[in-house]
Amino acid sequence: MELSKILLAGLVGTSLMTAFSYMVGRLCDSDLGEPKLLNKLLDRSKRLDVEVGADSIWGWVFHYLTGFLFAGAMALYFCLTENDPTWWLAIVLGCVLGLFGVLCWITILRLHTSPPEIDLELFLLQLVGAHIIFGLGATLVFRFWASYYGL
Repeated sequence: MELSKILLAGLVGTSLMTAFSYMVGRLCDSDLGEPKLLNKLLDRSKRLDVEVGADSIWGWVFHYLTGFLFAGAMALYFCLTENDPTWWLAIVLGCVLGLFGVLCWITILRLHTSPPEIDLELFLLQLVGAHIIFGLGATLVFRFWASYYGL
């Protein structure tokens, strides 16, 4: 599978999921944006001697890099199983990636020496929904690419 397809799928999926997280955060009056949370974790890290603002590019960089990896995982699944990128699989893979994301965030927040205060239950719940959105967005790219350029 072409790297450009994976990067585009990661870009689209991550952008859509991030918009979803910010929208849910705004509706629930809670700070749920993954890039901002990553910046807070970086800023509060005792191991890193850096000052990272809430709107620093670093949270965005780490967030999109993770999105590219997740899109790569989806592409690898489609290649290894020879399954077509269907909408049903997008939802299932989004749930799987969301649960993996939940485990990663719980681990990061528990291991961090000074984690930011967040509504953890709300954050983790919307995170699964956000990854379903990610899966749908990435699948949109995979399906478009397959219909025009061949899988």
